[in-house]
Amino acid sequence: MSEHRPFHRAQPRDWWAHKPYLGYTLRELTGLGVALYGGILLAGLVCLSRGAEAFDSYRRFLASPLSLLIHLLLLAVMLWHVVTWFQTMPKTMPKLILGGRHVPQQRLTVLGVLLAFVCSAVLIAAVVAVGGLS
Repeated sequence: MSEHRPFHRAQPRDWWAHKPYLGYTLRELTGLGVALYGGILLAGLVCLSRGAEAFDSYRRFLASPLSLLIHLLLLAVMLWHVVTWFQTMPKTMPKLILGGRHVPQQRLTVLGVLLAFVCSAVLIAAVVAVGGLS
């Protein structure tokens, strides 16, 4: 007959707050910021569907100091999310070999972040060119 041993917790309760888990935990929490911003955009679409008065009210809220503060915080969260996403990406994919040479993970991260910022800049330029930020 086997002897039962008492259960011992392998990790402390606050394991997520210690290295190397803290970075991972913070990165995953940025998903809440992404969801919040998606909710703000969805609220704009709902207001747009309800007519000019509702949409004007939404636009007034967007111009308020509270909204500007929220958007500034969300911008910081989004930037952290983008950078950490592209830091994680090369670790989860097979090794990339181009021309018989291994492409370093850091180069993939830098190229991914750069591409994200270029695409964002092009999108902003397109919106400004159409006159959507007046």
